[in-house]
Amino acid sequence: MKNADAPAVKRESGRGLDEMTRRKREINGLANEQDFPHLVELALPPGGFRTVFLEIDTFHRERRIPVRRGRSRHEAEQFYIRFCFPDAATADAFRNRFGGECLTHAPLKPKQRT
Repeated sequence: MKNADAPAVKRESGRGLDEMTRRKREINGLANEQDFPHLVELALPPGGFRTVFLEIDTFHRERRIPVRRGRSRHEAEQFYIRFCFPDAATADAFRNRFGGECLTHAPLKPKQRT
């Protein structure tokens, strides 16, 4: 039974949650790039990407591999997303089908302590 005098559920602003989600996505993207170092970076078209995403899902399903996204980046007005693959052959097949640029994740060198 609810207490009529009890305060309503306090909801946090979406901004804080959005920032936390964005940071988690960046960490997951970096981990994917480290674990699956063969990357294909695609530029998102301004008109939408839904039909291409459906084809991307089909590509992964046909090969029985999960969709692994890397970090995204924004350059001027263009937005880029990265897809991560365990081997170069799959990354090349993806690039041949959807375009984009093949990259290889280079691990960051640890900073020297002074």
